[in-house]
Amino acid sequence: MRSPATPSIDQVLVLLATVEAGSFTAAAKRLGRATSAISYAIDTLENQLGLRLFDRGTTRKPKLTQQGAAIVSEARGVAQSIGALRARAQGLQDDIEPEASLVVDSLFPGDRLVAVLRDFHAEFPTVPVRLLVLTLGGVERVIRSGTARIGVGSPIHMDLTGFRHVGIPGVQLIPVAAPSHPLASANIAAQPRARDFVQLVLSEQPVGEGRDFGVVSLNTWRVGDLNAKHRLIVGGIGWGSMPEPVVRADIETGRLVRLSLRDWLAGEYPMTVVHKADTPPGPAGRWLIERLMTLSDGNESPIDREATKPAKAQSHRGSGKARSRTK
Repeated sequence: MRSPATPSIDQVLVLLATVEAGSFTAAAKRLGRATSAISYAIDTLENQLGLRLFDRGTTRKPKLTQQGAAIVSEARGVAQSIGALRARAQGLQDDIEPEASLVVDSLFPGDRLVAVLRDFHAEFPTVPVRLLVLTLGGVERVIRSGTARIGVGSPIHMDLTGFRHVGIPGVQLIPVAAPSHPLASANIAAQPRARDFVQLVLSEQPVGEGRDFGVVSLNTWRVGDLNAKHRLIVGGIGWGSMPEPVVRADIETGRLVRLSLRDWLAGEYPMTVVHKADTPPGPAGRWLIERLMTLSDGNESPIDREATKPAKAQSHRGSGKARSRTK
């Protein structure tokens, strides 16, 4: 038995048009061809595959055989791939980037990130995304190396020299501890000092670079992963600051307690979107930046609300050199 020949794309499309239209005549009208041309294309396809795709004898309209139904299922996948290829080619003709690469600070709220990327996929369904989630100064390093084109991080941990950047709504950091922790006492006057207990601090490697931010305790455990820090706090090992959206459900269920500390000074963790000034993003990247600017969790300050106005989407100006490596 000879091996099946490779059908042409046109034969695949004719096959699907015949199935969807219900007859050779209807498929001919849909494709603007003669009925005889449709019949010839199907006959040729059956000969090339060595399979009978339609049962033409039992009814006036051709009916798919069992083998034909299996081939049609594969043909639909081919047609979808062809459609995606054409859409990708159209996007490239329109100068849309072949890929969107994004690096995000691990403190950036996950629900906000999901909402942005869901909207991005709806707007640019053929553009794949490469996403990195890193701690603190890792965002700057990845942008400078060119591994990612767009970064979402904090100006506290970045040297913004050479970057275009625009502020976006930040995230509120709050001190929390397990209910059993001594600092969870509601009586602030009688509460022991936070500095006397282990503070769990988000840190990047190598440890010790830059200055500390939001560190109160004389005894700190430095953790390189936000999820690990969260688990340690829930486990009662120490107290620490966490993004409010991350621990909101824990506080509501009593799994964690929001602390009122006399010596706690940190608050909102500022965020900014950056890209290298000499490699501006294309249409998809610009859309992504504008969406990051306009999407808010509803807790932004008046300054943040001003920064999210669409008219400011192209004004990526300013610089800063404040550095910090731990939080």
